[in-house]
Parts: sequence; structure tokens; C-alpha cells
Amino acid sequence: MKVEKEHFTISSEYVALHVPEPLRTLSSAVHNAGFGWYRTFVNRHVDAAYNSDDAKAEMAEYLEQQGFSVMDTVGMMTAVTTEHAEVEAYEGDFGKVLIAVTAGVGNAVDVSASLTRDRQSRIGTINTWIIVNGHLADEAFIQAIITATEAKSKALQVESITDPLTGTIATGTSTDSVLVAATQQGATIPYAGPITPLGKLIGHGVYECTVRAIQVYKRAKGWTT
Repeated sequence: MKVEKEHFTISSEYVALHVPEPLRTLSSAVHNAGFGWYRTFVNRHVDAAYNSDDAKAEMAEYLEQQGFSVMDTVGMMTAVTTEHAEVEAYEGDFGKVLIAVTAGVGNAVDVSASLTRDRQSRIGTINTWIIVNGHLADEAFIQAIITATEAKSKALQVESITDPLTGTIATGTSTDSVLVAATQQGATIPYAGPITPLGKLIGHGVYECTVRAIQVYKRAKGWTT
């Protein structure tokens, strides 16, 4: 089985990926976080004023209402307009990597300065999906998240996104989420650091898609560059 761009559904309600066979997944999602095997992935749009006493229960109810299997779906949420998701495929010698990013930076944060500032948690979010047509070792899943985070932070730097409370360059937002999923087919890929074949694709792809997603967000908000 190979995952392709055609497996994605993009609408104003959500970005969804559904595949016929389960992918091994590591994520910080609201619903079904951590390691597991799943066939459906949903990045759901919510209102900027979204507030729930139990976001996990509310998310499970939403997925069920939309016809998604609660047991077989990983679910994230974002206040960003999901129809503007950036999805791209990147080809390597080992196989193909698909990157999907939605980015809102209204609640951007410089993590190095977050200790000294009181903040309200708001839904904004840069959500990043990395789908690998390959077999990842456990350490490669973790390294993929590190590599993707570094690429995301570089995109924020290049796009001059600042923490509104400190005026310094932001490293992310207060509610970012990330997902890595792999088909677990083919030769094992042991590492995904920034100089490995897989890491190079992840770094390039996450950086490129995040820059494009931030630029879409800027245009939608009427920001001048």
C-alpha cells in the first residue's frame, strides 16, 4: 500500500486522510494521541472562540457525528481555515513522504521567553502531518518530530512571525500539534535526523509547506509583509 495525495479530502470542515490499511502513528492529537495503528486522520476546523470543558469527549462526539470511527481515527483541531491546507508529496530513494500543514500564528510564542509571561491558551495552531511510505524504527518516529519542529521554527523565522508579548521571533504557537504516520512496509528506516535521507525530505517539506501556509494566513488576515 502507498499513501498518495489523492487519499486526502480537504474542505471547510476538515482535512481528512483515509487509507485502506492502518498506519503506525505517533501524534500529539486531541483524540487517540500517542502510538497506535489507525486508518483515518482528521484535522478539524473549530471556531476561534471554541471552548469545551472536555475537549476529548467533545472531539469524539464530533467524529462520531461525522461518520468517522472513534476507535480508528486520530483527531486534531484548529481555528485555521482548513480548505487552505498545504499538502505536498516529496519523493526519495526509499519512497514518498507526504506533508500536510495548516497554520495560524495569531497566538505565536517564543518558547525561550514563555516562562516569564502569563498567557491565555487560544486556538490558533500549526498542525503538521508527516506521512511516510516506509518502515520507521521507533527512534525514527521521534527524530521525525524533532526534525519537523526545527523546520517549522525556521519557517516562522523566515516569515518574521513574532511573539506579541515579547516582540521576539516566535518558535511556534501555544497549541501546535504534530503527527507522524508510516505504512511500515519495505526496509526499516532507522533514523530521521536532519542529515538522513528521510530527515532531509521532512525538513524541506515541512519548511516549504509551513511557509506557504503562513503566507496564506497572512493574506487572509490582511497582514502586510
